[in-house]
Amino acid sequence: MLLIVYEVIQIASGELYQKALNHMDGTTLIELGILTLLGIYTLRHQTDLHAVSFTLVAGLSFIFIYEAIYKWSFYLAPFPFGKPMPPAEIREFVIQSSVALTVLTGFAVQDLRLKKWTFIWLGLFVILWIFWLLTGYPQITGEVIFPRTLRIDFTYNMLYVLNRSTKFVMYLAYLTLFPPLRKPGDPSTV
Repeated sequence: MLLIVYEVIQIASGELYQKALNHMDGTTLIELGILTLLGIYTLRHQTDLHAVSFTLVAGLSFIFIYEAIYKWSFYLAPFPFGKPMPPAEIREFVIQSSVALTVLTGFAVQDLRLKKWTFIWLGLFVILWIFWLLTGYPQITGEVIFPRTLRIDFTYNMLYVLNRSTKFVMYLAYLTLFPPLRKPGDPSTV
């Protein structure tokens, strides 16, 4: 909870990025904080180690799936753009993909489940991502990576919202993987 409060204060004071974390966006840290609280709460019927471990797995997977998709899109997107991925980037992509896939362990022990809302949020993510690619995959720095199919001149703020929106809907999909807040017959809900 302290991380969430700290980041809200940082963002409110104009500090969107955490320099100490290689300029990670503060909203990502807020999302991780909420995901952690929700995960530990919904897995409270498990041992503490179990609940914390699978919550950390989900958080890491959330961060790295986004980064892996980002890198894949930058280099290997199956559109007519794409460019060769340098060996160092391939190594990083393999690591990101591997860490992202650790979320499967949560499904193996049935702590995490796909739900209707998971697919709805993932579908919205895909739509936003395709839109981003079709507009040339513009970066916050102003660089446009691919030829534009849709010609839209984004401002910095528009690009920031597009980038954050894609990550936010992915985040919402991850939130839906956890068990419901209330379970039928759970004495803590009476």
